[in-house]
Amino acid sequence: MFFKNHFGMVVTMIIALILSLCMATTAICIGGLPLNICMIARSWGTCFLVIMLVSIIIPSKIWGDKLAMKCKLKPNTLKFGLVSNIIPTFVYNTAATFALPAVNIFYNDAIPEAAQLPAYLSSVKHDYLIMFVLSYFVSLIAEKIALQVAFKNVPPITKEM
Repeated sequence: MFFKNHFGMVVTMIIALILSLCMATTAICIGGLPLNICMIARSWGTCFLVIMLVSIIIPSKIWGDKLAMKCKLKPNTLKFGLVSNIIPTFVYNTAATFALPAVNIFYNDAIPEAAQLPAYLSSVKHDYLIMFVLSYFVSLIAEKIALQVAFKNVPPITKEM
């Protein structure tokens, strides 16, 4: 939850955009769905919305930083980043992995209603670990990109707020 100021909002938005695009594209590919603009847009939008809402409600980044501090790791080091990223990745991945299959399976005319719940549960079970590993590493890269963009483009006055 970076939303305490404009700087944090910019960082969160960029991370969510990058992470949700990667997760949505991966979900489509591993789910065997057609990779087209419509599917990407729907899945990306769903994933982005889920990640943004979860990041506003759950302070997972703060919890991750506290975990890294309890492990006596120095901030701004690779080890700190790897440990502090575990909790946010778990939270965002869990939310997105439950939401994406729901959007693609429920109320899908191509899947009989009786088969939707078993297909959904199977999809979540199949996708969870793959999506966790992907989102863990992508979010590390996305955070670096987001911080660079924010430091370059957000006025200094808002960084201190």
